[in-house]
Amino acid sequence: MLAAIGGGAAGAALVGVLPGRLNATSGNWSSGYVLDGTAGLGAAFPLSAVRLLDSPLRANQARNTGYLMFVDPDRMLHTFRLNYGLPSSAQPVGGWEAPGSLVRGHCTGHLMSGLALTYANTGNQAAAAKGAYLVEQLARYQARNRAAGFHDGYLSAFPETFFDRLEAGLPVWSPYYMIHKLMAGLIDQHELAGNPQALEMAARLGDWVGWRTGRLSYGHMQRILQTEHGGIAESLTNLYRLTWDESYLRTAERFYHARVFDPLALGQDALHGLHANTNIPKMIACIRIWEETGDRRYHDIGTNFWRIVTGHHAYVIGGTSNYEHWHAPDVIAGQLSNRTCENCCSYNMLKLTRLLHFHEPQRVDLLDYYERTLFNQMLGEQDPRSAHGFNIYYTGLSPAAFKRQPPFMGTDPDIYSTDYRNFSCDDASGMETQAKFADTIYSRDTRGLFVNLFVPSEVSWRAAGVTIRQATGFPDEPATHLTVVSGSARMALRVRLPGWLAGPARAWVNGQPLAGPFTPGTWLVIERQWRPGDRVDVSLPMALALNRTPDRPDVQAVTYGPVVLSGGYGGVESMPMPRLAPESVTRVPGQRLQFQAVAAGRPVALVPIARMHHEHYNAYWLT
Repeated sequence: MLAAIGGGAAGAALVGVLPGRLNATSGNWSSGYVLDGTAGLGAAFPLSAVRLLDSPLRANQARNTGYLMFVDPDRMLHTFRLNYGLPSSAQPVGGWEAPGSLVRGHCTGHLMSGLALTYANTGNQAAAAKGAYLVEQLARYQARNRAAGFHDGYLSAFPETFFDRLEAGLPVWSPYYMIHKLMAGLIDQHELAGNPQALEMAARLGDWVGWRTGRLSYGHMQRILQTEHGGIAESLTNLYRLTWDESYLRTAERFYHARVFDPLALGQDALHGLHANTNIPKMIACIRIWEETGDRRYHDIGTNFWRIVTGHHAYVIGGTSNYEHWHAPDVIAGQLSNRTCENCCSYNMLKLTRLLHFHEPQRVDLLDYYERTLFNQMLGEQDPRSAHGFNIYYTGLSPAAFKRQPPFMGTDPDIYSTDYRNFSCDDASGMETQAKFADTIYSRDTRGLFVNLFVPSEVSWRAAGVTIRQATGFPDEPATHLTVVSGSARMALRVRLPGWLAGPARAWVNGQPLAGPFTPGTWLVIERQWRPGDRVDVSLPMALALNRTPDRPDVQAVTYGPVVLSGGYGGVESMPMPRLAPESVTRVPGQRLQFQAVAAGRPVALVPIARMHHEHYNAYWLT
């Protein structure tokens, strides 16, 4: 199979999916990124086509880039070298990447993805060079498999005997999860940084997974699937799309986890007690397998899961899980702690939502959820005081919650992470989240452009020959402004009118009002010949709202549009849930969102939860 990568049908397929390339078969401009799925290849914009402008999102991205460029790749490769019998003078790192950790190596996969995403969006050549160095070094280790006593294709920072333990039912953490992160990082290095060696390595690793799992019976494989394995089936499916080798698709389907999938296929909520982030990546894989095989069962699993989680297991900020697990449906007030909303869960929920959006772009609710999670949780997972953009593990929602690493990752109460001591899955997924804010702001179809999110940015649509700039102070400003910077084209410009709008939107083209009404939960559609200088202004009326929890109607969260407001309590480390006087919530004059209120008889300042850092806060209140 590997020989075919350089030529023939597989080689032609590879050419067709390089980032920003013209699709070799259809002649249509393609995003070139297989993680966008089959629908996304034609609906997503390449990351290189969207440029973030000045905003908190771009500031987060810059801090994240600072860390990606700071971290020493040789320290990240230390345990790989030892695993392959090579000397290493690098200083070991800590957290889950420590030499004795059972999950060492996965952060290197995320690092490769973060570097590739950064290069694709910003053109940062140093990021591309660092990613290429990681790939080159990992290729050296993979080539030493036989000398190290491993089977061909294997690549990891821990020995292959971990999989012997897994297959024997002995204690081991999540070895296939680690393989998934490395495979995903290699695929990203190929797709987003144009590194063909990375794809060859991912293919060899995929061959190894195929060999390792192909020896096992269905029953044996089902027992193995009880151990966390991440989204490895997604990466295997992506390898199929890149090589057209059907063996990868067959291997991906071996990861059908019947205990979890069968109830979801029937639309049943059997999530109570399951570890959340163990299972969300599997749903992304289900949608990808459905796209490639047409098997509707996989579609139903993924879409039923999204409906169940967002409707019955999600907190007001969009996140899910408490102490990393799902509990009884519609129990929110009863599951408030400082370990709600693990950030990896939301990282994966947004990936799933994005795939579904490409298939049903007319659905505003998908993007409403995406926006709520992005602007409340993901934007706020990073410490703005940190030049290296450190990320937290959970976004807590209990009374007197506090953004910090959990005790099992460190003891400093005011630390989100560190340069080298606190590596974890959430620290690692944050490297990607903060690098790819540009990926869902816009999408497209044959009619024209969708403006999905209100983020200062500029999109250059080469196929249509136009560049459009979006200027907005959202969420502080309840409006967005779109200007044709260059080019001319006849197309439909569609702006999302969120379901949270406080009333009908208003819109103007070149200063002239458009006839409404423009209803919340729909799209504003303007089809015309667009020319340089054309401008569209859209109002986004916002209002305060109380969001009742389904299990305790007297426990509510305060939102302004999609923004969840939190009350700051400084150094107060514990308190009963305060009783808020809803009629006391008033906006403080000024450009930035800030409100004042009275809770438990005392004044409290309310600000967007994404801006709440380094003090205790409340997001839910008695009313």
